[in-house]
Amino acid sequence: MKNIKIRSKLLIVFLLIGILSVTPIILISMTTFLESTKDQAYNFGDKSAYYNAQIIQNWLDDKANLLKNIRQQLENNEKLDKSEIEEILYNHSETNNDFISIFLGTEDNLMIDAYGWTPDKNYIIKERPWYQKAMDSNNTVVTSVYKDYNLGTYVTAIALPIKVGQRNGVLAANIQVDYIVNKIDEIYFGSSGFAVLLDENNLLITGPNDINNNKIFSNLYDRFLEEDILFSKDIDKEVEIENDKYFTVYSNIEKYGWNLFLIAPVDDFLKENYRMENLLYTIALLTLFILILLGIMFSRTISKPIEKLIEQVSFIAKGDLDHKVEIVTKDEIGQLSKEIEKMRNNLKKIFDNVKYESKILSLNTKLLSEHLDETYRGTYRFMSMLSHDIKTPITLIKGYVQGLKMGVLDERKEDEYLDKILYRSNQLEMITSDILDCTYEMNNIKLNKKIVDLRDYVNMVCFNSENHIVNTNREFKKNIKISDYGCYVEIDIIKTQRVLNNIISNAVKFSEKSSRIELIIEQDKNKIITIIKDEGIGLKNVDKNKTFNMFYKSEGEEKGYGLGLYISKAIIEAHNGEIFLSHNKDKGANCGFVLNCHKKS
Repeated sequence: MKNIKIRSKLLIVFLLIGILSVTPIILISMTTFLESTKDQAYNFGDKSAYYNAQIIQNWLDDKANLLKNIRQQLENNEKLDKSEIEEILYNHSETNNDFISIFLGTEDNLMIDAYGWTPDKNYIIKERPWYQKAMDSNNTVVTSVYKDYNLGTYVTAIALPIKVGQRNGVLAANIQVDYIVNKIDEIYFGSSGFAVLLDENNLLITGPNDINNNKIFSNLYDRFLEEDILFSKDIDKEVEIENDKYFTVYSNIEKYGWNLFLIAPVDDFLKENYRMENLLYTIALLTLFILILLGIMFSRTISKPIEKLIEQVSFIAKGDLDHKVEIVTKDEIGQLSKEIEKMRNNLKKIFDNVKYESKILSLNTKLLSEHLDETYRGTYRFMSMLSHDIKTPITLIKGYVQGLKMGVLDERKEDEYLDKILYRSNQLEMITSDILDCTYEMNNIKLNKKIVDLRDYVNMVCFNSENHIVNTNREFKKNIKISDYGCYVEIDIIKTQRVLNNIISNAVKFSEKSSRIELIIEQDKNKIITIIKDEGIGLKNVDKNKTFNMFYKSEGEEKGYGLGLYISKAIIEAHNGEIFLSHNKDKGANCGFVLNCHKKS
């Protein structure tokens, strides 16, 4: 019964997951795709209506501009007679195929036509629509569609007022409606959509030839007129007529008062949507079918987790904590396996932490031992050298005193011995003083800072360095790279000189006589960098990580106590600066320090 329940539960879960996930996805996808399709249709219709309205307007503008050029030509030549005017109109009419004819009508009923047409006596120019509209507006106009008196066909006319000599009149050109019909027929909106063009009086200029389409537009026109939205963007919407839905868009040819309408059945744009809908239904059915198959497969293997759980727990019992307990089920067995896996992970973490801590403890013990050993050896070297440096003067002093006590020396020799005793005593005093100073500075560095002008600092460093280096039979070179002397440094002058002397002493110690030692002082924004560059042995035998440690001495170094760079580092860091040591590419080493400089206020 248990297995049946779990199997049923799995099948129900899979079915619910399938239904709950697929159904919303299908509904959302269909709705989204439908709305997107409609938005695309509206956008396409708006752009198409606007674009074609602009084409028509630009075409009318071109014809209007041509008439304006003819008017200017006629008005600039007031002495032209009728035949000359007729010739000008003829030439322009022949060169523009869009015009049926260009003609001039005056207020005294004089008609001058490009092709010489003369109306009968019943023809009254002032009553013609093109004459009346142009004279009323006193501007370039396009008339409604009317029947041409001469040709007997329906035309529209572009007209504008003109004054030739002392006569007022209207210059006009007839355009066959068929040309505009061709323009409208080229407009594409859906597979069975159509376009309608109305003039400013809402009279039809051109529209569909199909009776049904004319009926559809008539119904739309009446509805929009009733809702008072005929010539507004509110008509860009979906409209239902006799159970069929249509998209309608509108664009105004504002300059001439014409209005372009595009109408298309909604179904023209939803064919892809219907195909997508069928595809989504197919995917949904396939998804549900796959989920049912998966549920059956999992339910058949429900008994295997128990055997797997026993096998994996046996590894833990044997002390093997690297095998995962992983039973993926949504029942009590799965929950039990998760808890056992947590226990295994916790035990593994405990053992791993114990191993890790043991390694860390062993490593720290080793490092501590090495550090103590190094400190012992450094202290031993320091005491040995100190004992040697103190013992030698004391031994010599004892020898000189014994010689004096014996009384066998003449007065000149006695004075010489006394001078030597005094020299060795001074030597002992200097050694003792150095040791005391080093001990004091290592534990309690107090700075007596003074503000030093940058130029004075450079001069001080150059003077001291040159004296020190030249007196040790080395060649001195200086390289000063200061861009702005309007700064100062705040330093303890004595301690800073001590650092510089320590660095120069090291450069002298590890370089040959007559070799060059270079002093470099650079300025980098708000930093002053002082560098001593030598041509000695470099850092071949130096451990860079221990260079500034107490009592550290490089291999083969005999002189010194290993305190100079340690104390120098402490002094520079007390100034909030940095000390550094690096190897030259060619030979020798660079040692120096960085101090902060401040702009003078």
